[in-house]
Amino acid sequence: MKSRMWRHQWAPAALALALLLAAGVWAIVNYAASEKERDLRAWETLLGVVAETRAQSLNQWIDTQYAVVRELAENASLRFYLSQLLVAPDAETVDAQAAQFAYLRNLLETTAEKSGFSLASQKTKVQANVAAAADSGIVIVDAAGKTIVATAGFQKDDALKATLLRAMETGKPALQDIYENAGGEVVLGFAIPVFSVQSNEPGQRPIAAIAGVKRARDELFPLLLRKGSVTSADETLLIRREGDAIAFLSPLADGTAPLRKQVSLTAPNQVEVEALNRPGNFAMNLDYAGREVLTVSRSFRQTPWILVQKIDAVEALKESRDHQRFLLISLTFAVLVIAAGLIAAWRHGASVKERLVSDELRSKSQQLAEQSALLLSVMDGTPDLIFTVEHERLKFCNKAFGSLVNESPDELRGKTLSSVIGPAVAHRIDELVLESLNSSQVVSRMVDLDIASAVSQNYFSAVPIPSAEGSGLVLCLARDMTLEQNAQKKRQALMQQLVGVLTCIVDSHDPFCTEHSMRTALVAGAIARELGLGDASAETLDMAAKLANVGKMFLPRDLLTKPEMLTPEEQKTMQSHVQHSVAVLKAIEFEGPVIDVIAQKSEHLDGSGYPAGLKESDLLIESRILAVANAFVAMVSARAYRAGVPLEQTLDKLLSETGTKYDRHVVAALFHVAENRPEWIRWSSPSVDAL
Repeated sequence: MKSRMWRHQWAPAALALALLLAAGVWAIVNYAASEKERDLRAWETLLGVVAETRAQSLNQWIDTQYAVVRELAENASLRFYLSQLLVAPDAETVDAQAAQFAYLRNLLETTAEKSGFSLASQKTKVQANVAAAADSGIVIVDAAGKTIVATAGFQKDDALKATLLRAMETGKPALQDIYENAGGEVVLGFAIPVFSVQSNEPGQRPIAAIAGVKRARDELFPLLLRKGSVTSADETLLIRREGDAIAFLSPLADGTAPLRKQVSLTAPNQVEVEALNRPGNFAMNLDYAGREVLTVSRSFRQTPWILVQKIDAVEALKESRDHQRFLLISLTFAVLVIAAGLIAAWRHGASVKERLVSDELRSKSQQLAEQSALLLSVMDGTPDLIFTVEHERLKFCNKAFGSLVNESPDELRGKTLSSVIGPAVAHRIDELVLESLNSSQVVSRMVDLDIASAVSQNYFSAVPIPSAEGSGLVLCLARDMTLEQNAQKKRQALMQQLVGVLTCIVDSHDPFCTEHSMRTALVAGAIARELGLGDASAETLDMAAKLANVGKMFLPRDLLTKPEMLTPEEQKTMQSHVQHSVAVLKAIEFEGPVIDVIAQKSEHLDGSGYPAGLKESDLLIESRILAVANAFVAMVSARAYRAGVPLEQTLDKLLSETGTKYDRHVVAALFHVAENRPEWIRWSSPSVDAL
């Protein structure tokens, strides 16, 4: 009967404890998973920006090569002379054709030297009257594929001849994709058909074709190594499909030369296969070297290539994985400690009923002793400080606490905290203990402990232990968070480095706005301090100012550098950079409202701004500051096509627009700040770089 009653009393408590432990473990696992997913999304955004930048550079380079060859193909003199040369010569036209050949050869040589298609552009010197084979050059062939004229030393091969014939057959430009020529050099070519000047009728067939050939290592491959690298372990590759395999077109980080490696399309867990099948996706899997990597990919308009931007997952996610491991261990232990505290609290409360159930407790005393020994071993096995305080005296402490003060736990029982750890530290702990007793709630906060000449940052929790006697017993838990604080600082430093990389990429995309982001952040921070905003607002402003122009990466470069007034359609395109910035950055979880500040940076108090037409009551103070700082830097900074507006005129212009566009208090703060910043005046003078 007594055994049945005992089970009825213990069953609910045991079930509740089991549910608490299960819920705690579930919450810990889900939190760690969410942290990992957030880190992956941040890397996806960063790698995507770098990949997009390099893909745009390659597209621009390809367009430039086609433009050079197309300009030759459309040259009226070249077309006229070709039309005459392709007619069978007679005695009267031999001398004329010799002059025409000389003109065409000089035209090809001059164009090749200017655009990098010749031996001269490769800085290769040969002695006079010595024929030198050239890997780069320009050649014109007739409808049969026979060479009419070519730059010095350049000889077409069968692959290039086939491409030229294809261009004449289709009447459209043709790419001689990356291949290895007879000399072992990796090259690619750009073929354009040439039409007669005498006829412009539809369906006219070309009379010849012209092709420009370049070595890939001279200009193409270096584009994959431009600035903006994320870490020392990132790599940019070019791949394409060749039958049932993937060919690696560019040099590899392991030293493999171009076109020397292939991977089967059926290879499992291969990021290159994923990139070829689904370009544009983000993936984490194994690369050609068997390393786990993070990748994004991009396709091209005029070539069958796929650009693969990747980074070693071990290096990229090291901080994240260490953080997740620490979370799993520390939070799981915290759940166990809290469960142990609840058991201890139950034990203390159960002592009140000891007289009524002495017979039943006697039969269970051995079991309770074993459980107590287990609990004590758990407490003694942790590096965290665990102790109980009652009326400012130690009732219990674990081995970690005893080791800290070089005394055994048994000798410390009954001593005051002040005599053990010193009055200064004891006073801070007594305040937390008293607060927890008065509120009957768990009180937790960071506390710096200076004990035995060792200073550490600890997360301290005071847990009041309720009892019918009101004894004032409090369970105290202190965990050394010094390493975690340092890890947090490293993560913040990494975020600043990532922001720096993005800022560098944006400034390089728009050469007329170099240092615009950094100057805007400097001015915005000065205004925030003048207005007395807190550190959180200042950090939000700094991050928003540096990232506000990320969206300009998606705008045409010629639009950003246009010196004339923009058309209404161009202005609309330029304004879309705000939505692009928000779309790119929304996957990153910032500490403050960075995304909202960026979204509102071009809004005005009277609702005349963009993109949402928000008014004064809808605008954050940080976005008002960024709007003024951005306008100030844009006006006062010099550009390649103009000097900056003088400081006084800039301030007068902003003042005239207060109340309609800009916040009067923010502009007033800028006036006060600008008086003490004479170095800002130098921004108005064109720099050497800008010129």
